[in-house]
Amino acid sequence: MSKSTTRRHSVGMLRSVVVVGCLAVAGVLTGTANAEPTNDNAHTLTFFNCSGPAGTPTSFQITKMPNPGVDVHVVGSTDIFKRTSFTDLVTGQTFTWGPYSDVKPLVTCNVVAPSGHLVLATGFFTGS
Repeated sequence: MSKSTTRRHSVGMLRSVVVVGCLAVAGVLTGTANAEPTNDNAHTLTFFNCSGPAGTPTSFQITKMPNPGVDVHVVGSTDIFKRTSFTDLVTGQTFTWGPYSDVKPLVTCNVVAPSGHLVLATGFFTGS
C-alpha cells in the first residue's frame, strides 16, 4: 500500500469510528430523553375516618409521587386532594401548606404514612 492509500484508509477508519461513536452517544441520550416515566416510587395511601362537608367520602385512596409538591391524585377520579396540614400522631410533628386562595371546606382524615406512623391529614378536593 502506498502512503496516500494508507492515509486515506486511516482517515476513512477514523471517520467511521467518529460516526459510530456519535451514533452511540445519540442513542443513549435519545433513549434517556424518551424513556417513559415510571411510578415505581409512587405511594398509594388509603385515607379513612374522613369527615368534612356534606358528600365527603368516609375513605378514599390517593397516589403520590415522592416530590416536594402537595397535590395528590385521588384514585379512580380526576380530582386531586390538596393537603393543608398533617400531624404525625406518633411524633407530634405537624406540617402545614398554604395559604391557598381557593380554599374549600376542609376534609379531615386519618392515614398511615409510608413510615408506618398514623397521621391526621386535612385538605380539600379540587379538579385536576
